[in-house]
Parts: sequence; structure tokens; C-alpha cells
Amino acid sequence: ETRGYILEVYGVHFELPDLGPIGANGLANPRDFLIPIAWYEDRQAPGGYTVINKYQGKLFAAKQDVSPFNVVAWHGNYTPYKYNLKNFMVINSVAFDHADPSIFTVLTAKSVRPGVAIADFVIFPPRWGVADKTFRPPYYHNLA
Repeated sequence: ETRGYILEVYGVHFELPDLGPIGANGLANPRDFLIPIAWYEDRQAPGGYTVINKYQGKLFAAKQDVSPFNVVAWHGNYTPYKYNLKNFMVINSVAFDHADPSIFTVLTAKSVRPGVAIADFVIFPPRWGVADKTFRPPYYHNLA
């Protein structure tokens, strides 16, 4: 079973959020985003292929005999990508309270106003506390 999300924004593109005090290794890692690799697929389908495209709010369909996955080369500055949400590194508080919900931002589409996003793609995975299900001995003390 394959599932996914589609979210379209106009004027800007999604990018990784600024990590600030988290440092270089947190949240979504750029190396985990997968892009298409050149592939030659010489396969015919009995009924052909229907490619559906949305442009300016309208849907268009095109029939073709060759596979749409026959991508011998990729040109351009923007590519489709996929990301496994299980690779997201959750940040957690170890002392008390909880951190700002922005720690769950996978991708953001920034606006012209600093600190204001047009859209954020966030994930709410389970948090893992390092002390969960561990023995926490009492601190040393003297009863005398």
C-alpha cells in the first residue's frame, strides 16, 4: 500500500526549516530525501498510459503509448522527491515541559515576512525519552 500527501503552494517552494539552536543534525536530514534516478523503461501497456496534470486549477489528461517512467535524464532546477517520515529525528525535552511545536516541521514554505510561513508540513511522531523504561536509582543519601 502506498500513501502520500499533495500540497500545492504558489510563489515559493518548500525547503528545510532553519534549525537554529538544534544544530546541523536534527529534524529532517537532506540526505534522506530521494530524487528520481535516470531510468530507461521500454515497456508497452495494452491500453496505453494516461498522464493527468493539474495546471492553473484545471485537470488535463494525455494518453501515450510509452511508459511515463521512462526517464533517461532529468533536466531542471526542481525535481520531485520522496521522504520516509520514519527518518525524521524527533527533538525532545529531557528536563521538564515540552518544546515548541515547530520542532515537528519537516518542510516549510516561507513568506516574505520573517517568522511567518505560508505552509508548514509537520509530523507528530511518538516521542522517545531516553529514560523511558529504565531503572532510575535514588541519589546517594545518608539516613544517619
